[in-house]
Amino acid sequence: MVDQIGNEIPAAGITRGVNIPNDEILYSTAGFTQKGVTLAPGKGLLIGGTVLARNTSTKLYEKWTNGGANGTGTPVGVLRKTVDTGADSNGQKYLANIVIAGILKLSKVSSANGGTTNLLTPLGAVENVALGFFKF
Repeated sequence: MVDQIGNEIPAAGITRGVNIPNDEILYSTAGFTQKGVTLAPGKGLLIGGTVLARNTSTKLYEKWTNGGANGTGTPVGVLRKTVDTGADSNGQKYLANIVIAGILKLSKVSSANGGTTNLLTPLGAVENVALGFFKF
């Protein structure tokens, strides 16, 4: 059956070494926009898909908090890749990319933020559970 070109179905091969899970949060690149930001140190492990806010006092980005002070209650984007900012609040600052518009995997955004219900209105987002995407 595979003697004709095109009759072969590509399948995952054998992996060697550590198998790294797919941590990509993009569902599609349509309408996708991202920007680079500086993350606040000492905020621990920020999982890809975490909604971030800009602290108006420090001008650094940190995890969005519903009703938070100093700008942390205003979501501005979604962290593109997982970053460990450590435990020392006086430590090194980290650069990262945040998605400020696009279509993301619902499972990644939901698991990083404990659900998406409280994110829809502040981000002006919609979710499609059937297709598994989060669009803002």
